[in-house]
Amino acid sequence: MPFTAKSVKAMGTSLTKKMNGTETTDWVVGSLTSIGEIGIEISEEDITTLDSPDQAKEYLPGDIDAGELSITGIIKKADDEQTVVKMTTLIKNSAVEEWTVKFPSGAKWDFKAFVKSFKTDEASTDGMVGFSGTLRISGLPVYTPSTP
Repeated sequence: MPFTAKSVKAMGTSLTKKMNGTETTDWVVGSLTSIGEIGIEISEEDITTLDSPDQAKEYLPGDIDAGELSITGIIKKADDEQTVVKMTTLIKNSAVEEWTVKFPSGAKWDFKAFVKSFKTDEASTDGMVGFSGTLRISGLPVYTPSTP
């Protein structure tokens, strides 16, 4: 059977912070214009010695790192101002929280992260007030594909 490409549109992708012990609902971060890439990478340990075969470098796999997730958005409705409040509160709390990035296809990434940075963008005469932030992923993210 030939492979049929299935394109997955990004419009409609969401970032949600799962509720924790003190919250009663999940929180969807609103008015996002970009959610960065999620994935994993393994570091390498150089084990080259003076007697390595063929005078070639030798490596072993090291630690797995899921990196950081960048987000950007704009403040276009009243609820978006609460994004600034909530994100800065998360930085102050310095807690690792549960998050989900869900795609319109139903596929999703579940991961734990803390808010590493958050700021409003430069205010100018020709633009909207925007914001940007970074979530530092802790542990391994889990990808769940969409169901057919």
